[in-house]
Amino acid sequence: MSTSGPVHLRWRAAGAAPETETFPDLDAALDAVEARWETLRDQAPQILDARRILLITTEQLAAAMVEEDEAES
Repeated sequence: MSTSGPVHLRWRAAGAAPETETFPDLDAALDAVEARWETLRDQAPQILDARRILLITTEQLAAAMVEEDEAES
């Protein structure tokens, strides 16, 4: 699923303004979400393309993380 980048991971931590992190491609962003899911899951994470257009919603990320957990079981 390698969408060329950069792609941006956006989430809301403590303040009103969202935090963002940039990755070279979609695979790297998804790996980061998976690694930090316990922290990000309640912070409305989203993945955006280079133009900052929404690629993957919070709901889609949550569903993917559930599928990942079920596959590992």
